[in-house]
Amino acid sequence: MKKTLTILILLALSLSSCNWSYRDDEDAYNSRANLTDLLQSYDLWYVDIDRATGPGNVSFMSKAFTMSFMPDYEVFANDNMVGLGQTGNGFGIRIGTYQVYNRNGILSIVDDLAGQYDFEVRQLNQNEISLYNRAEDVTYILVGYQKSNFDYDKLFYNNVTYFLQEYQAWSKVFADVVSPSEPFVLENHLTFYVDGNTNVFESSESDPNLPLASIYWDYTGTYEVLNTSYQDEKDLVLYYDLNNSREKFALSIIDDQTIELHNLVTDNIYRFEGRGYIQYRPKAKRIKRNLLSKTNTKYMKL
Repeated sequence: MKKTLTILILLALSLSSCNWSYRDDEDAYNSRANLTDLLQSYDLWYVDIDRATGPGNVSFMSKAFTMSFMPDYEVFANDNMVGLGQTGNGFGIRIGTYQVYNRNGILSIVDDLAGQYDFEVRQLNQNEISLYNRAEDVTYILVGYQKSNFDYDKLFYNNVTYFLQEYQAWSKVFADVVSPSEPFVLENHLTFYVDGNTNVFESSESDPNLPLASIYWDYTGTYEVLNTSYQDEKDLVLYYDLNNSREKFALSIIDDQTIELHNLVTDNIYRFEGRGYIQYRPKAKRIKRNLLSKTNTKYMKL
């Protein structure tokens, strides 16, 4: 009888060590073991892609900026910068469903396109969790926020690189040309996308009014978006493969479909409009910033 009682006490102590709670009170923090409550305790979970570790990749995780685990066991995600904060009342779009297995600490997500993936969940602190997928050997870190205090603007301006990729093409709709000799004057279309672990751009001199399918892409290269001292302005640098040249512009976001490029050397100003919005990008993924310097030396800061 004493041995049975001892085993029960040890089992109770073991179960009490689970700490899925999000409360500030330490006793409550250590006593709750409900994974569902943890996932639903925050409106938005920011997927911190730069803290992801492991060689693998889970497609719907690496392209999501935020994920939300709804009470009806649906998963919503902000996969796009266009419409951020408005789409789905700030939650984004539905990408699938989820199940939880509290005893094993397993979160099972069924993505509408990618299928089912299981994650081992570990709570790192009050508002951070790690999701480890054993099949792909990759771990993602998620940071919890309430929608009322989530900074959508900061998220947008930290990810302008991916905003540029959300249209099939950017077509020139306005130009204020001070220096006609600048080669970029002739370019009427731009497109941005990911190829492996590289951010790629292409440019075209085709007529600006051509249908998207008729655009001929004349030049290609890599690109990066750099921070400036102004939150709402970035620098866009285009590196051309053809002659190893580069062009640098002050990049301003006019609205969700319009960008402005200002060459500070020539003082030429160009305005481009996005065409062919891509809401859900099956092949897209975010690139960890710490990979850039390893995969392409052109991404070193200027």
